[in-house]
Amino acid sequence: MYCISDIQYKNPVVLIHTPTVIIINKNTYKENQKSTIMLLHPTKREIKSNRFALHLLNSLYGALLALTVWPLNGSIAVPINKPSDVALEFIILHNNDMHARFEQTSKTSGKCTPEMANTNKCYGGFARVAYEVRKYRQQAENDGPPVLYLNAGDTYTGTPWFTIFKDNITAAFLNKLKPDAISLGNHEFDENVEGLLPFLNKAEFPVLAANLDLRKVPELAAANSLKNSTVLNVKGVGIGVVGYLTPDTKFLTQPNEVEYFPEIESINKEAARLKAQGVNIIIALGHSGYQMDQDIARQCPDVDLVIGGHTNTFLYNGVQPDAERIEGPYPTLVKQKSGKEVPVVQAYAYTKYLGKLHVQFDKDGNLIEYDGTPILLNASVPRESDVLELLELYRPNITALETNIIGHTKVYLDGRAEKCRREECNMGNMVTDAMVYARVLEDLGGSYWTDAPIAFTAGGGIRTSIEKRSDGSIFATDVLNVLPFNNDLLVIKITGKTVRKALEHSASMHKRDSNGGFLQMSGIHVVYDYSKEVGKRVLKARVRCADCNVPVFTDLVDSKFYNLILPKFLFNGGDGHDFVEKGALPPQRLQLNDYEAAVQYIEKHNFVYPGVEGRIVIINKDSNSSGINGATIMTSSTLLLPVLVFAAYTILN
Repeated sequence: MYCISDIQYKNPVVLIHTPTVIIINKNTYKENQKSTIMLLHPTKREIKSNRFALHLLNSLYGALLALTVWPLNGSIAVPINKPSDVALEFIILHNNDMHARFEQTSKTSGKCTPEMANTNKCYGGFARVAYEVRKYRQQAENDGPPVLYLNAGDTYTGTPWFTIFKDNITAAFLNKLKPDAISLGNHEFDENVEGLLPFLNKAEFPVLAANLDLRKVPELAAANSLKNSTVLNVKGVGIGVVGYLTPDTKFLTQPNEVEYFPEIESINKEAARLKAQGVNIIIALGHSGYQMDQDIARQCPDVDLVIGGHTNTFLYNGVQPDAERIEGPYPTLVKQKSGKEVPVVQAYAYTKYLGKLHVQFDKDGNLIEYDGTPILLNASVPRESDVLELLELYRPNITALETNIIGHTKVYLDGRAEKCRREECNMGNMVTDAMVYARVLEDLGGSYWTDAPIAFTAGGGIRTSIEKRSDGSIFATDVLNVLPFNNDLLVIKITGKTVRKALEHSASMHKRDSNGGFLQMSGIHVVYDYSKEVGKRVLKARVRCADCNVPVFTDLVDSKFYNLILPKFLFNGGDGHDFVEKGALPPQRLQLNDYEAAVQYIEKHNFVYPGVEGRIVIINKDSNSSGINGATIMTSSTLLLPVLVFAAYTILN
């Protein structure tokens, strides 16, 4: 029996070899043409059983493939047979980068406003994740395939719920979901080791990372839940799950004594240990980004599947289902030197999707079949009442922030990662303007308007957008969603050479996996040319004057000194930046942190309407860095689809 969406079919005929196939069901073709002609992945056995049709349409398929980047309608669940040599099959449900979205969110993963909720325009939240996980677990109890639920890290940080309740709410909600295992993410260190340890002690599931060097942090090494790997029992078969975490965590979060080994070396070592114990199926579960996930799949011979996170990568096989750009197929297949194929998956972020991967293994632990798709958790997915009730226990402390209107906006305040980590965004402009404004109000400029006319913040420190409500209201909780880290703001005096070096580092960040080091700025206008080599991409930089009665912009001079405002995170080397000069004066701390400065700015102005002003101009922007839009990849290939369907149906009848 085949299940396509919620419709079941018997004995379909597979006509075209992977990655694109057409399935036609003769018995129901005339009754339901739209739902019985679909583009899907065939299983290997289906291909073998349809050699005549495959041979006949091979040339047409070649033409279609030339026009198609990856499968067109794989968003519909791909059928999978159960051949006689299947020894074990199970479903993996997975997500990553949930970032404290305990409550449902907007389309862009910001605050779900009452207006959105009343019109069923909200997404995600732990209550919807719980519904889907429990649904598949219930099916497993009723003779369905067994289910593993895995999480690839970064549940910490991103909303006021975490800012206020930290490890307590994170552990409580993850314990509700009952994951079989999770990996650490870099944001789990946002509250440093002291903020992670209580979570580990409350966790009722294994927390995995095989590449940590904990010799200098024995308290973490002693945590019972923190392990290199775990072995899960599925119908009497041991499934090894090995964790990993990006070594970039060293400069992506608060400084600490944790050191990191390379992921691939550590995974291979742990996988070999599990193999020696008779564990033949191994999943790598971790938080290093889509590119490293593929490197792991390619270079770790004992690994059968990779479940990743960190880059918020949206993998999908069909027409783009919502706002997220498609960045690759689900699963992405990586071939090892031996010829072994290893599926790699991620499930975007913010609880908006739940990944679902269905796999089959033979008795020797070889992966022989797989299919799946991310599930969009929109308003059509029910929410579990007990999870909503748990949320209400924490809500009283959030209500004051949620009802405190601090100002209004006439525009959408765009804080999306795909914007603020790659180019100028209006949220970045407002946040950095607020930093300069906070310093102006401290009135330390003497006879001039300020002593610090320039501000930088990392695009990665901007965590979400603020939706434009019908009355334009902005609540304190909205700003805390955007700036949840409460970063101290510092004024430093540095040379133009160091400013230029920071701009060059920013220009090198645009293609790094999930690196938030791309700078948003106030008081600087910069032109980047991405066709130039790294270190030579700043074509022009102009800075706003401080020692002037009317602020104007003049060329950045390497030998001149400038006072600059930035978060303490950047000053400490966050995201790989280096603002420290030998012999420099100690930094001065502003009276307000980044969140407080933004609130003050909005309160004082009441109405804000930041735009994209050309502060950052990018020449020769690399188009390869953006994902392929699944809504557009069908245009050319659709012309061939009627020909293929007509030929196939005519021949087979």
